[in-house]
Formats: sequence, C-alpha cells, structure tokens
Amino acid sequence: MAIEITTVEKIIHKFQSKGFSAKYDEIYLTRLLQFSTEALLENLNEIYKKHQLDDKLFAVLLVVQWHHPEGVKPSQISELTNFSRVQITRFVDALVANDLVARKQVPNDRRSHWLILTDKGSHFFQKQMPPIEKKIVAAWQVITAEERQQLRTILHKLLKHIAQ
Repeated sequence: MAIEITTVEKIIHKFQSKGFSAKYDEIYLTRLLQFSTEALLENLNEIYKKHQLDDKLFAVLLVVQWHHPEGVKPSQISELTNFSRVQITRFVDALVANDLVARKQVPNDRRSHWLILTDKGSHFFQKQMPPIEKKIVAAWQVITAEERQQLRTILHKLLKHIAQ
C-alpha cells in the first residue's frame, strides 16, 4: 500500500478545511473500500506471482477451469469477468505462454476457438487452490459471519445503485 489510510483521513480533513468538500464520509468510505480491496489483492498476488499470475489472470483462469473440460470462448470470459476483449486476448496469450490454457479450434469455424485447461492448468488448481483458499479465509477471519452478511448486503446495495 503506497499511502496509509490515516494520511488519507488527514488529506480529506485538509480539503474540508479549505472548503473543497463536506462529503467526508462518502470520500472516506470510497477510499477505505479501495484500500481494503488493494490490500486483499496484494496479499493474494503473493501466491499468484509464484506461477506468473496476478489477480486478473487468475480470474480468467478460474473461468476457464469452471468450463472445464468443455472449454469456453474468449467472448464468454469477457462477459463473465467484465474485462474488455482486448484485455482477454492479452490475458489468454499470457496463460497460453505459461502452458496453463490451450486454444482448441471450433469445428467448422476457423475464426473461433475454445479455451481449455492444460494438464499444467488442472494441476495448478489441484495443488494451489488449497493455499489460495486458506489465505482468503485467513484475511476474512477478523470479520464475523454476521458482519460478512451485512457487508455483502451493503456492497450489493451499493453496486446495484452505482450500476443504475
């Protein structure tokens, strides 16, 4: 994390004192959510880096695994991850180069292909999901089950409102 949240609090208060914004709560919550997300992803990226992955590549790999063994089209991955098709192409190229995913030609359509897990990709999920899940669970242990449900409800409400 490049900047401490307490520093952000001071900056927001300074903006308020200069008359720029009276919306401390909204700004602070936005920054706190951003910092929490970044810290969680940074924590997970420690595991991913060992396999030449990051959180975005892992998300794409997860979608391919979810569709294993049938395969999935890149356009479907784009829809499921909310990454652009250009990003998906770049991510798939990296996963193919790392031998975690392979392209499989769609019969009767030379322009289209499915993405499938390679043996290395399947092995990755068998061996690496337990440590990844353990790290995720450990990160959330500070929050009770009731608090998690409240947070889930609040975040869904916020997302739904922002998406309108």
